[in-house]
Parts: sequence; structure tokens; C-alpha cells
Amino acid sequence: MQPRMLPPQRLLLLLRPPKSSTRASGFQNARSFNYNSKRLFISPARARPQLQNPTAFNQLSSKKSSSVLNGRGSWQLSRSLTTASKNTLKGGLWLGTKYFVVFWTTVFLLSVVSFGFQHEHLERKYPTPPEWTWYSRWNYRYARSLEEEDEDSDKNPDESLAASTYANLLKRLESPDLDGKDLVVQGDGGILVPGVGSTGFDITNKSYPWRRSYFLTLMRTARIAEFLDGWVTDTTRDLNFPPQYMIGPSNPKPKPVPMGSDAPPLEENCAQAFPPPETFYIKVLTTKGFTTRERLEAALSYADWLDTKELGDSAAEMHKWGVDIATSDFDVPTSSIFDPTTGALLPNAPARYLTPNILLCATSIAVHHARNSDLPRALPVLASVLRARKALAPPPDTRQRSPNEDRDMISTLRRALIPPPYPPPPPPGDTPAHRTPSSICSEAGLMSHIGEVLFASSHLDDGLAWTRDAVDLAEAQLRDLVPDSAVQRDENTPVPPSYDLPDEGDGSAVERCKECLESGMHNWRMMVSSLAREEELRLEQRELEREKLLDDQQQHKAQSKGSIWSWLWPTGNQVADLGVAEGGDLTPLKGRWEAELEVVERRSSRVEVLLERERRRKKRENMSLVQTVVDQFPKLI
Repeated sequence: MQPRMLPPQRLLLLLRPPKSSTRASGFQNARSFNYNSKRLFISPARARPQLQNPTAFNQLSSKKSSSVLNGRGSWQLSRSLTTASKNTLKGGLWLGTKYFVVFWTTVFLLSVVSFGFQHEHLERKYPTPPEWTWYSRWNYRYARSLEEEDEDSDKNPDESLAASTYANLLKRLESPDLDGKDLVVQGDGGILVPGVGSTGFDITNKSYPWRRSYFLTLMRTARIAEFLDGWVTDTTRDLNFPPQYMIGPSNPKPKPVPMGSDAPPLEENCAQAFPPPETFYIKVLTTKGFTTRERLEAALSYADWLDTKELGDSAAEMHKWGVDIATSDFDVPTSSIFDPTTGALLPNAPARYLTPNILLCATSIAVHHARNSDLPRALPVLASVLRARKALAPPPDTRQRSPNEDRDMISTLRRALIPPPYPPPPPPGDTPAHRTPSSICSEAGLMSHIGEVLFASSHLDDGLAWTRDAVDLAEAQLRDLVPDSAVQRDENTPVPPSYDLPDEGDGSAVERCKECLESGMHNWRMMVSSLAREEELRLEQRELEREKLLDDQQQHKAQSKGSIWSWLWPTGNQVADLGVAEGGDLTPLKGRWEAELEVVERRSSRVEVLLERERRRKKRENMSLVQTVVDQFPKLI
């Protein structure tokens, strides 16, 4: 019997395995090796996974996990990354890196621009010589900015950091390898003064901007050294501390440091923080190349420092040195200008010898006598200087006014981009003085000093009168220098003549008048306040007497009305003389000095408005470059 032949279609159905068998066995359909379907990223889960021995499986899992954590392999992650996901990850990383670089590059460039604008503003405010290196110029501007106090931002001066910056600047200026080229050491290798240090150099080969900035650096450093006198440095931490915080035998009761400050230093770890001020004053006095005015300012500042340290004899010797400096170019002896007994200026002194240096030296001598409680010698000197200033001739009108510059956008940008030249040198103080606005403000300061001396000498009314006159003169002069339209002046209106008058090297006339006005108002308030307190005590005593007399009068009227002995008791007129009205009420007592104190307060308010106007004007002049361009930008549109 022949076998039955099946059709080809039936034969194919019999050879194909069933679907359930395919799933159970775990076999998949055949697929090409050069194509990966997205459905097959990861092997599909089996319907019934074939597990190994649990112990062996746990060991294998822990081994693979440790290999991933140790960074030696990524057995599962490599199967999750495809070509598409790799491209997406690469694009994200590249985009994030690009944003990161662009952001921090922008921040860096903006910081550089801000730094440049800030120091360009400081350069115009505190000019530096062009021949200095960039780092030296930056040190000078930075130190000057650390000294100033900003009322708007409550910024306090940082004298310790400013002192370190000035010290670094002086090392660079005196180093022949940096900014000290062509400096000549005086003497055979220099002169060393015991306890002070080396003397100055010969800087005559340097330009005027270099010499002037070097002088300002030395003087600023000396002023900060006065403030930091006695400070100590913790050598273990390189931190500076005032002496009252140091813990040690020399300071048995140290003051606690402010909250948030570093721990106080121990005395065995401390050293002197900064050289003494005389180191820098002597260097100015012994440097060859400074002007007479500059050396005189150093001598008088050193004398003032000695007075502060209660070294009156040394201060007197330094004042004599100052007189010798001021009269070094004269062909007459000092006795023909100063009274050798009192130190006052002679009334018949030739006018050509009454120079700003002589007037400044005589004023400093008077202040020296007053600070050492030698009032009989201070008063004649102050009076002689005031008499000499009032007799000065007016200045010749030789000023040349520069034409008004265009105030459009182009000229503003030109002034912003082109650095201004170094300021011209101040007057040396060797020529005859004139009665300039600055001299008139100095007269107000002298009158205020005379008022102080008279008030301290128990001449109360005379001292108050001189002080009132000083305040009136300073306020009137300041109002002339700062008119009401100074804040909102039209751009085509020229600056008043008083702003650019020569000031004899004593600083701005406006600044001097402002200082004299503030000092006069302070003295006036202190004098009247002390007199008002004494008067208040007297009025309280008188008030007690009035109350006692009033009680006695009422008791007498109630008990012995109509008695013949009533004449023994105070009458109504006698009690009224003490401030009791006829109806028996007490009238309030108001003294003279209390009323004048109210006048002083009203005057202070008026003066404060004037000073605030001047501060706004000065702030407007010191406006930054960005603000100037922003203010001028609408005019261009």
C-alpha cells in the first residue's frame, strides 16, 4: 500500500512549531545581524526565567555591582545606549558646555569692564604719574579709596589694609629695579637715624608728577601710622589688632574683641604692626627735591603729632625747624618777622615777607601754645596772624578763563576716553600772600580759635562774640562760593569766579570754608551748652526758693491774716520778683543761654542745608564716567 501524499501547504503547517512552544522554549524568530529593531533594545523578559543556584546568583550580582561602582565596567548601561541615545547625550553635553563657557566668559568680561570703570574714576579723583608701573598706580588708587568714608553706602575706612598697601607701594617706589630708577642715595650709602630709620633720597632727577605723588604717599602713610600707633601684629596669623585687645602682662585687663572678630592675640606672639610716624616725616624733611611748602607741611604735621603725644618741648623744636624752612629763602633774619619773645608776627614786618608759609607757620605756633595750656602766649600770636591776613592786598586779576567746552555726547565721550593730564603744581608758598577767598575762610578759623582761647580764659562773653562772628563770616563766604543755583546750574552758565581762585596751597576755598563753618558751629554749641547747664542748675535752685516762699506766703495769709506782724513776711511784690504771679501761680523761668541754645539749633539746621548742598555739588563733580555718559545720552537723541 502506497503512503498517502500530503499537499505542500499541509506539509509546511506540520513542520512549523506551535506558538506556545516558541514562547515556552524561549526561542525567537530569526532576524538579520545588521539591523537592530527598537523593540529589541533590551532582551525581552522570559515567560519563565531559568534561575541559577541562589547562592551563586547572589555572588554574581554582588560582583557585577562592585565592578560598576568601582568604575571598571558598566555591564548593564552599555546595553541601554544606542546610536540615537548616544547622539542625544553628546548634543546635551556640548550644549551645556557651551552655555557654561559663554556664561562665565561674560561674567569675567563684565568684571573686567567694571574694574576698569572703577579705577578710571579713581584715577581722575586721585591722579597718578604716568611713569609709574600699572601695579604701583593701582596700589596708590586702592589705598586712597580705602581711606575715604562713603556716607551713602556706610563704608568705613580700613586703615590697616591701607597701611599695608602704602607700605608695598613705598617699597616699589624706592626699589631701583621697579619705580625707583635714578634715585640717588644721599651721603655715603645713606644716613641712618637711630630710632627713626634711613633718611630720604635725592629725587631731583624725577619729574614733578613723580615727586608730588611720592610726597603724598609719604604723608598719607605718616597719617595712617599715627592712627595705627601702638597696634600689634599677630605673627602666627598675620593679623593686626589694637593694643587694648592684646592678652599679656603689659595689658592685664584686655578689652573683649567685637562680635565676629578673630580671637585676640597673645603678647608673646605679637610684634609692632607699623613703623612710627616720625619715620616718614623725617624722610620728607631730609629728601632733596621737595618744595618749601611740602617740607613745611611735614614739619608742622610732625610737631602736631608730638603735641598729641604730650611732647611739648620736642614740638617746640620742630616748630623752630619749620620757621627755618619758611624763612630759608629770605635775606633778612627771622627776628625782623617774628617777635622772639612771644613768637607773634611783628606789626611792622614787610609785606613781601608775609608769605603763605609764614602765616601757616605762625598759626601752627599759636595752636601749639594753646594745646599746651599757654593761653597768654597763644592769644597774641593768633591776633597778629589775623591782623596780618586782614591787611593783605587783593589778588591781581590774572586768571585766564578757558572757553566753555562743548557738552554734547561727542565731547563727553572724548573726556571719558582721553585721560586728563596730571594736575599742575600748587603754589610753593614763597611769594607774598593775597586776600583770596581761602584767606578769608582762614580768617574765620582764626576768629574761632581766638574765641576758644578767650572762653577758656574765663572771658565768656568775649569768647562767644568772637565765635559768633567767625560763624557769620564763614557762612557768608561759603554762600558766595556755593550759590543757590550751584546744584541746578544751567549747562551754559560758567562756573563762579570763586571756584578757581588760587588757594595758596591750603586746599580748596570751599573745603576750607566748610571746615571753618563746621568747627565754628561746634564750638558755639559747646560753649552755649555748658553755660545752659550751669544756668539750669541755678534756675532749679531758684525754683526751689520760689516754691518755698510761695508756701510760706500762703501759710501766713491763712494763719495771721490782718496781723500786725505781716510786714515781717515777704510781700507780693517780693515774691513776684522771684517769678511768682499775684494770683499765686508760678511762672516758668527761661534763662538767657537756653534761649540762645535754641537759636544755635535753628542756625545749625540752616547751615546743614548749606553743607548738604555743597556735598551734593561735590558728588555731582565726582560723578563716574558711566553716569556722565548716561546723563548726556538723551541729548544725543
